[in-house]
Amino acid sequence: MYRWKLSSQEPCTSTCSIGVSKSFAMCVRYDGAEVDDMQCDNMTRPEPVHDFCIGRECQPRWEASSWSECSRTCGEGFQFRLVRCWKMLSPGLDSSVYSDLCTVAELERPLERRACKSPTCGPQWEVAEWTECPAKCGHRAQVTREVRCSDETKLCDPPTRPPNIKNCTGSPCERQWTVSEWGPCSGLCGQGKMVRHVYCKTPEGRVVPESQCSLENKPLAIHPCGEKDCAPHWLTQDWERCNTTCGRGVKRRIVQCAGITAGKFQTHDNEDCGASERPEDENTCFERPCFKWYTTPWSECTKMCGVGVRMRDVKCYQAREIVRGCDSLTKPVAKQTCALQPCPTEPPDESCQDRPTTNCSLALKVNLCSHWYYSKACCHSCRAQHTS
Repeated sequence: MYRWKLSSQEPCTSTCSIGVSKSFAMCVRYDGAEVDDMQCDNMTRPEPVHDFCIGRECQPRWEASSWSECSRTCGEGFQFRLVRCWKMLSPGLDSSVYSDLCTVAELERPLERRACKSPTCGPQWEVAEWTECPAKCGHRAQVTREVRCSDETKLCDPPTRPPNIKNCTGSPCERQWTVSEWGPCSGLCGQGKMVRHVYCKTPEGRVVPESQCSLENKPLAIHPCGEKDCAPHWLTQDWERCNTTCGRGVKRRIVQCAGITAGKFQTHDNEDCGASERPEDENTCFERPCFKWYTTPWSECTKMCGVGVRMRDVKCYQAREIVRGCDSLTKPVAKQTCALQPCPTEPPDESCQDRPTTNCSLALKVNLCSHWYYSKACCHSCRAQHTS
């Protein structure tokens, strides 16, 4: 008279991609009419049947990581996070996609940067770039940099002052002077001169700054000439470049006592030319006003483990004023990654159990353990599959 009958499947539980459709038992009379479950034998009642089902195509969505720590340990800074467009492409395949998909869907993109404020900063040390090493090849010298306190009215902590001097080594000694052929003589002795080009080169033939070759051994670039003999006189070479790229510095040139005897160039002692009349071989020079990049110390890493980011302030100064005249090509980096020890993995959850309402054997067959829903709903089965 009465028997159990499985109902038709319910609608898919997921609106997109993969979901679960459930059928349950109901008690019917011999003529097919549904009656109260009490009329059927409860011992023979079949279990509900769960089957996977496919919904419509999933829409894309924005997903954002957690905010980083503030880029500054004091004062105003920024927090950062990674924002990506995600979409479930097929059952069990949830992937990041091009951001255009989320943009076309007119989804509002979450912020990737926001301001943050920590306790007010005290005065900080700011440092400029190191100067070029003045050492001759194969020798050692020292380079310096300017160190200043960001606040003139309050003193920075002296024990934390960054060093403003350190040792350096000169360029390799294989750099050598190279000269071109002499040009034609421009006239008689006293008026005539020959000129040639002098370069400092590496063994590969690359021209480098003259400071990387020995200035004591630099060949002459200007030479007196003429058919007649001429008495010893002071011979001056062209001025070298100013030894600074900005502000006040020093320029030098080679000065020699020389003459021509029997058509040949000869050098003489300074006394032969009159030491008191010797031209200057050193003079002051001034280049453009100094614009210098200054940086604060690096902040702490934004992560306690793994890969994070650390920040520092980079400012352009002319004297004590913040300006915009510094060369952008030489601007120090203000942000860089910092890699710490690997983050510990989560301890295994020994109490992990499968949900009784989920067909986990079917989930294993179609390899859905990588999907976020089934990795939790079938936790025990998925873990057993992973360890086997």
